[in-house]
Amino acid sequence: MIRALGCAAGFLLLQLSATALAQETAPPATTSSPSSTAPPAPAVSSEEAADFARHAATAALHGQRRTFIEAIDADGILRRLLGPTVWAGLTGRQQEILRTTVRDHFFDALRPATGAASEVRWAWVPPATETTVPVSLGLHYGNATVKTRWVLSHTPRGWVIEDVVLLDPGLSLAREAGLLLGTHPVVPRDRGREARARILPRVLGLLAVVAIVLVFGRRISPDRRMLLWATAAVPGLLFLIDGGLAARRALMEPYALAETLPAQEWRELEKVAFQKQAEHDGGASRAAWERAIEAGAPRAPVDYQLGLYARASGDAAQARRDFEQALEEQPPAPGAGKELALMALAEGRNADARARFANYLESTGPDPDSLASLAVAETNLGNTAAAVAAVESARALIGESWRRAELEAQIYARAGNASATVAALRPLEGLGQLDRYALRSDPAYLRIATDPAWIAFLSEAPSAAPAPVR
Repeated sequence: MIRALGCAAGFLLLQLSATALAQETAPPATTSSPSSTAPPAPAVSSEEAADFARHAATAALHGQRRTFIEAIDADGILRRLLGPTVWAGLTGRQQEILRTTVRDHFFDALRPATGAASEVRWAWVPPATETTVPVSLGLHYGNATVKTRWVLSHTPRGWVIEDVVLLDPGLSLAREAGLLLGTHPVVPRDRGREARARILPRVLGLLAVVAIVLVFGRRISPDRRMLLWATAAVPGLLFLIDGGLAARRALMEPYALAETLPAQEWRELEKVAFQKQAEHDGGASRAAWERAIEAGAPRAPVDYQLGLYARASGDAAQARRDFEQALEEQPPAPGAGKELALMALAEGRNADARARFANYLESTGPDPDSLASLAVAETNLGNTAAAVAAVESARALIGESWRRAELEAQIYARAGNASATVAALRPLEGLGQLDRYALRSDPAYLRIATDPAWIAFLSEAPSAAPAPVR
């Protein structure tokens, strides 16, 4: 079976090379009639949106907070969460407090751990241009790539980010910001009553100062009474000013902000669940996840995470149940469909894998890894043209030549051909782009993890870079 898959992958790549060569050596096309005119290129606005999203994502990954938060449409997000009337009724001070909360949430969710390598690996934007443009970005953190969708809109001040969606778990950062603020982040005020409540303590303090002066003023000599009155005038004046400001604020602010953000117990339980997974305590981890759901955690991302852990632990049946449950929730976790497709591909159910990959790509947009896996499934089913098209799409997303070689190696690895995988990766060493340590933990090469050729390759000492020619 593995040899057959390896031959299929090799045949696929040969077909791809032949197609590329034919395109490069073909004569220039003659002028065509209007009926055969090629479709127009994507609108410039889509390209500008992709560039803007890539720039903003790079700023977040590099810790450039100011550059990133200026791109967030915090006003629009809060207007949708609170309602236009409530948002317009808040004072500038209140609005800035909420803006900072939303911006910090986006930045904290996307920035990598301190010292971790990260980059924007690929970008894709649909050709159709609308008021809102969804840009897909592959954000690479260490050995993992997170597939994201950046929802952009064009305003008089330029492009802004309405939302960032982590596509595989189905997490919207704007929706998460709403959960962070709670169900009642803003409440109407009884301004007259609150003004009176704020003034009363200050008035009582002022009366206390006057009473002290009247009581003690009679007991001291007249020449010292002026000093007493002057001394008492300072706190009295402070009480008057503070009371006036407090009353003015109460009268000017029709809404009050919650004093503190609501407690999110499920966040702490989520940390416990991840800790138990790191300790390989599956039972305790699952129990912590279930408690997190009861405490308000969204169900689909939790089921997706449980499925990933079950699959990594070798429990395919439990992983399948978790992934299927993640797809049934609303909103679902689309990445569960991709994981089910990968499981089907590994088990030789190629038609099922192809159908699941097609559904996943339709709902989330293209990405190099899924397209490469789809190409393997198409090749195994004998659909060479569809496989070539899938790999061409994947290569178009990646860009750099050395990343294309890496993609080719991953296709061979998914097909179980360790020798061809090693051959595809060797040229990267001369370019300084080969990291054997990272390859050991890359799930793309899991299928050949025990192959002697792969083990020998990973055990080799890194070769020195070629000396420059003088």
